[in-house]
Amino acid sequence: MRAAGRTPHRHEHRWLPRVAGYHLGVRELLYNAAKHFRRGKALAERGDVRAAMLAYQDALSDLHAVKPQRMRDVLLAQVYLSRYQIGYALERSRADSDLRVGYSYARTTHEPSVRQWAETLWRDRLAGAPSTRQGSDAR
Repeated sequence: MRAAGRTPHRHEHRWLPRVAGYHLGVRELLYNAAKHFRRGKALAERGDVRAAMLAYQDALSDLHAVKPQRMRDVLLAQVYLSRYQIGYALERSRADSDLRVGYSYARTTHEPSVRQWAETLWRDRLAGAPSTRQGSDAR
């Protein structure tokens, strides 16, 4: 939003969140999201599922603030698929939703490793059990 009588800077965008008086750029949002994703993975590997879910939520908040683009969609797929894997034991309906969304993003990115990971998780889920296998880009 802009103040009355104020002309927006050409680099400002309405859809970017404001932090400490300025807009975060797309690059910063993507870097922050990747940082949150890596933190979530590390926390999940240590067994701190709740903290990992919070880190993944932080990543999703940053990613959903960015207009659609390939890197954003690859990260969204990875975050949703990772949430599915660690969240399945906690809340199946939410985990299944994360799998559907992550699978959808993975298919649209055309990133082979992420798409293969999503396909494996999807097949395993249809067979009745969640997979713990990771994609090569998700590590």
